[in-house]
Amino acid sequence: MDAAMNSAVSALKSESQALSTISNNLANSGTTGYKEVSTQFLSLLSEPSSGGRNYPSGGVSTVSRQNVTLGGNITSTTSSTDMAIDGNGMFVMTDGTSSNAYYTRNGAFDSDSTGNLYLSGTSYYLMGWPTDAAGSVTATNQGNVASLEKINTKKYNSTATATTTYTMAANLPDEAQSEVNTKSYTNDSGSSETLNYSWVSTGKNTTGNNTYLVSITPSNSSVTLNDGTSTASQLTYTVETDSTGAIVNVTGTTGNATGYTGTDLPSTITASDFTTGTVDTSADTWSAVKAQTGFSKSTSMSIYDSLGTEETYPVTWTAAGDNTWTMTVSTPTNASGSTTTGLLSDASGVSASSYSYSVSFNSDGTLKAISPLSEMNNAPSGATISTAPVDANSDPVLKSYSWADGASPGTITLSLGTAGKADGLSQYDTGQTSPAITVNSTKQDGVQYGSLKSVAVSAAGELVATYSNGENVTIYKVAVATFANENGLAAMNDSVYMQTTASGDYTLSEAGQNGTGSIQGSALENSTVDTSTEFSNMITCQQAYSAASQVISTGKTMFTSLMDAVR
Repeated sequence: MDAAMNSAVSALKSESQALSTISNNLANSGTTGYKEVSTQFLSLLSEPSSGGRNYPSGGVSTVSRQNVTLGGNITSTTSSTDMAIDGNGMFVMTDGTSSNAYYTRNGAFDSDSTGNLYLSGTSYYLMGWPTDAAGSVTATNQGNVASLEKINTKKYNSTATATTTYTMAANLPDEAQSEVNTKSYTNDSGSSETLNYSWVSTGKNTTGNNTYLVSITPSNSSVTLNDGTSTASQLTYTVETDSTGAIVNVTGTTGNATGYTGTDLPSTITASDFTTGTVDTSADTWSAVKAQTGFSKSTSMSIYDSLGTEETYPVTWTAAGDNTWTMTVSTPTNASGSTTTGLLSDASGVSASSYSYSVSFNSDGTLKAISPLSEMNNAPSGATISTAPVDANSDPVLKSYSWADGASPGTITLSLGTAGKADGLSQYDTGQTSPAITVNSTKQDGVQYGSLKSVAVSAAGELVATYSNGENVTIYKVAVATFANENGLAAMNDSVYMQTTASGDYTLSEAGQNGTGSIQGSALENSTVDTSTEFSNMITCQQAYSAASQVISTGKTMFTSLMDAVR
């Protein structure tokens, strides 16, 4: 009878424990991410059984069983920071006070006053990997929780991206070459040759004088020129004139870059082919023709600086003859062109107001080459003349020296086409009586300033910020942790778990990789508790508890009968 009483008592204790588990399940039937806990009963014997001859009653014990891997139904919510894992894995969190990591399936995350995402109603913060502008994880040790940081929706409260590349497709009219100023001469062999020349206005210098880029190009591409100092296929000069139009300063800028200086253009230029011919170019002649600028039109290039401010570079295209154009880029302005907003930088890093490139075409209208000329000598005090910048691929480059709004200086590579093709700049006859430059398309990779509007979560766990300028930027990736035995995790308050020896070590992965589930944004995972099952279990538990109580009552009666017999 003692054994029977002890068994009944153990049954009462076990059923009480089972009822507590059922009660806790029912209490959390609406708890986001809660995992149902079941009670398993284990038999106890007071001594080993003797093969069925007797059965030494010992009673019963219980153990709670977690089912962390069981997924609950996922339902949509109206909060963009709510998340649910559809498949394997758990969110990784920190309490902000220790180096311990915590895990949960509850994705009800809110943003605190500083933008950090935390588990609603708790002090646990969601962890993830920071990403670069392309959305790629920047962490070097992605498999370690030390690579994670608190996810902050306001990490970039605004966005702006400086332009680094500018692509343009445009046609420069072939018929404009007929408007180029020319000067004819006869070489020593008696053949007639022509020199093309153009004047490109480059604005005013700090003293208020007008400045020009003057280029001299032979029509015969096999001819080279010499102004008495050095030889080049094209001679260019920076020319400064006073208010009356008189030339007051001339500086050579290309083949004769440092060789020629004076107060007028060179009086004599030697043109050499297989034989040598000479053309007399007097100072009076050059001064008289400077107003005859030929075909010259302007376009503009709009870009964004590092603060997201739109800036505009005025560009002047001047026909220079022999299928050659001079492209002059001037000081940047605001979008309307009314205010100067910055300075250019030359190849040596010195400020400059403008610089030019020679653009040549093949006879079929395709691009031949783009080569740098020089900065104009109309830059602020301290500016020098040096070769205009190019990048490693010999593409023309715009380098900013400073911006009025305080943006960081940067470099913009101009993609103007491929040599031998018409995929960028081209020179075709437009058939127009008044030829014009036709800009077919432009493209640049900068982004104007925008303020944060909202955040959302993608299936890959990307936290995507949307800004007022229409840009969507991935700022974090949510980390997903898996374990060899998730049911071995230690349950804590707030539907949070901790790693144990029974669970094994964590493995961090991006959502949807290495067997992890995808992440649904604006969604939560429901509790896995089935209330119908729990009520059924409650009835079973109640009946078992009543039966065990009846055993104790019967045992008491039997003890009383025994004592009465002894008396």
